[in-house]
Amino acid sequence: MRFDLKLLDFVDCQIDGDKLAVCASDRDLTWNEFKKEVEEFKQEILKYDLPKGHPVVIYGHKEAKFVVSMTACMSLGLPYIPVDTIYPTERLNKIINVVNSAFVIDTIENKINFNKDNIQTSYALDDQIIYIIFTSGSTGEPKGVQITKSAWLDFDVWLSSEFGLSNKSVFMNQAPFSFDLSVYELTGFLSLGGTIVLNSRDMADAHLDYFERLKKYGCNVWVSTPSFISKYLLSNEFNSQSIKDLSIFLFCGEVLPSNTAKRILNNFPNSKVLNTYGPTEATVATTLIEITPEIIEKYSKSLPVGYVKEGTVINLLDIDSENIGEMEIVGDNVSIGYFKNDELNKQKFEAKYEKRSFRTGDFGYFENNMLFFANRKDELIKLHGYRIELGEIDREFLKDERISDAITIPLKRGTEVMKLITFIISKEEINSEELKNNISVSLPYYMVPSDIIFLGAFPYNNNHKIDKNKLIEIYKNL
Repeated sequence: MRFDLKLLDFVDCQIDGDKLAVCASDRDLTWNEFKKEVEEFKQEILKYDLPKGHPVVIYGHKEAKFVVSMTACMSLGLPYIPVDTIYPTERLNKIINVVNSAFVIDTIENKINFNKDNIQTSYALDDQIIYIIFTSGSTGEPKGVQITKSAWLDFDVWLSSEFGLSNKSVFMNQAPFSFDLSVYELTGFLSLGGTIVLNSRDMADAHLDYFERLKKYGCNVWVSTPSFISKYLLSNEFNSQSIKDLSIFLFCGEVLPSNTAKRILNNFPNSKVLNTYGPTEATVATTLIEITPEIIEKYSKSLPVGYVKEGTVINLLDIDSENIGEMEIVGDNVSIGYFKNDELNKQKFEAKYEKRSFRTGDFGYFENNMLFFANRKDELIKLHGYRIELGEIDREFLKDERISDAITIPLKRGTEVMKLITFIISKEEINSEELKNNISVSLPYYMVPSDIIFLGAFPYNNNHKIDKNKLIEIYKNL
């Protein structure tokens, strides 16, 4: 038994129904139990007579009901919008209002919040919208990336055929469902008939308990950002002698440092380290490569993000003298655009090819047919895999009338963002923890800077712009 993404329904196959399907933070479900709960929840949703294409907001963390809810929505033709508890209530309500949803599933309280005033809302398309994931936006408003059935199926074919996965794959999931990295595990377990193990944030923070959970369920596929695994590599318990089943390490969302890849292969010598690249707007990822010791030795300064998947093209626009250009993705895996954002869609999803295209804002270059990531075009950075528009943080600080100016800068080690620092000019003395608490009402925890530095004035460069390098220098000399 598994969930067929083409049919958006369950099909019988040669998989034991008593095999574990979902191992969540609250309970475990076998495939038989999972199917039963999905079917029962579909009947519950049908009582509300929602039109096809009505957006459903799912709020929670790592509960079994979260996966049940997403699967039921797909089957019923209802786009789901995952919102994790890492987001404050203000952002949850903003998303509900933006999509005009009448139906909010709270998987923590195991209840449905229904607003009959919005029941006629529908975004039904011939190419069904599967999910809308809201990411950080440059205007201060979250952007809803719409992924349709055709894009997800394109991703599924690639994932099922090129990654060495099977119905024996047990996916370790730590990314929240509001972060598209989790689509790796969700798609893999549903399509292949494998197992997904959901790990709460608290569990992931308790290293030894986390290791025991990996061992208990025999997790063999690790999915995360590179920075997430780096803290585990410091533990003497994180190796193949202690955790015997881990055999595939799959990375996306950040640059993979060669030292991280080398340490993984030292600790798990018989494993595969897979590096990928792709924005949310191109359905999780677009490139793939296995990072071997030979690759590490040859490209130790900057590891490749891989070969472009079949059926997709990455063009380099405005190539400079070093053959670096902005990456444009063309293919069926590309989103149909941002939700109700025509102006930005015209800029980023220009209709100039037979297939959909997306201008990423990322710069890269090709070497030996492999793609390498160079840098970001704008101030949109990634920290622990989360997309963050730095200006959005500044705008939250500037809502405080005591603050006259603010700028947030990523502190990097090589290409990896380690933490965020906000420099503030204020009219009076302010407690930094008070400021952090204030913006945490509107922003998720990962957008709250680690440090706040108060200055009398910002340094400027010759172009009369704030000298960010000087600010970092000031910070390091504190």
